Amino acid sequence: MLVFITGLIFASIASFLSATSCKGDPKMPGEIRAMWVARWDITSPKACRTLVKLSKDYGFNTLFVQVRGRGDALYKSSYEPRSELLEGQREDFDPLGLILEEGHKAGLQIHAWINANFTWSASDLPKSPDHIVNKHPDWLMRTKDNVVNMSSGDDVEGVYTCPSSEEFREHLKNVYLDVATKYDVDGVHFDFIRYPSPRFCYCDRCLEKFRSEMDPKLAPEERVAVSNLPERNAYTLMFPGAWDEFRRSQITRLVYTIYEAVKKLKPNLVVSAAVFPSFADAYNNRFQDWKRWMRDRRIDLLCPMAYSKSTDMFIKDIKDALESSNGVPICAGIGSWQIPAESTVEKIKEARKLGAVGFCLFSYSITDGGKKTDYLEAVRNGAPPL
Repeated sequence: MLVFITGLIFASIASFLSATSCKGDPKMPGEIRAMWVARWDITSPKACRTLVKLSKDYGFNTLFVQVRGRGDALYKSSYEPRSELLEGQREDFDPLGLILEEGHKAGLQIHAWINANFTWSASDLPKSPDHIVNKHPDWLMRTKDNVVNMSSGDDVEGVYTCPSSEEFREHLKNVYLDVATKYDVDGVHFDFIRYPSPRFCYCDRCLEKFRSEMDPKLAPEERVAVSNLPERNAYTLMFPGAWDEFRRSQITRLVYTIYEAVKKLKPNLVVSAAVFPSFADAYNNRFQDWKRWMRDRRIDLLCPMAYSKSTDMFIKDIKDALESSNGVPICAGIGSWQIPAESTVEKIKEARKLGAVGFCLFSYSITDGGKKTDYLEAVRNGAPPL
């Protein structure tokens, strides 16, 4: 009876995802068996073909392929420079185009994974003068000291773009629409759609917008009190709760703007997001209100990055997402790079019991560029397709 009921659950979710497929045909499978594929694993035609072959051979049916990693493109972009990772390859080499061609022939679903706010992660500047970091420094997030953080640290991975910039929001929307227009992708995928930490963003634009929002709401004594604070971020110090909500609203507006634009262009395209699995952390420290996105139905598929080595914690994270989903399918992200295959299999089985639509492994790099297949084989054998 349990097997029968589980089958019905996956069948109903498959019907939903079939309806939201940009193609209508082929259908989204009853269980999503996916991998995130990082940009460094698709830097040659051979690597792209190997990726598709291994994914098909070992029972995977969906790939989230990173085509914008650091404000650059591993596809034919009208808006951003070609990724430096593709130096030495022929100019006509198009990783996304090739993976789509080979992947669809193999029956795989291909989603374009696009890093939204994370834009650069090195102390050296990008080589291209057209890169955001070089061309639009006013779009970049800043600390309280009004400094752009160039490289990774304890609470930041590198350079982020600031969603309070109308020009940046329009640019990023165009990046998503460019991919959706030129390519027959099955979906577009948000990643790094957040702030890195509470230390960001304190750019002049953010502070001025927040001040303008707050001023009409203040009592006379509050205006006097805030005017007596000498710091440039006086309003954020005086009204920390409202400041956090301001930042959440910037990310939410970015998600909704892009979601609505993509849906207007291709109503059946699947718009998904990879999110921090602990909602308290996501909400309070990353200003990523993903429960609201599901409540407002401005996301079609949610992928909590439940990367804990602990299966109990994994269960807790996925269960919370499911209970808050408002009918939005949940695909369980698994941190396979840091756990043995047996633990990945255990987590897949738990995700099935909970009612997740499927799973996504982070990442294809567990194959060492396609050289090792033992992990994929263990997952296929331990948790075969339903």
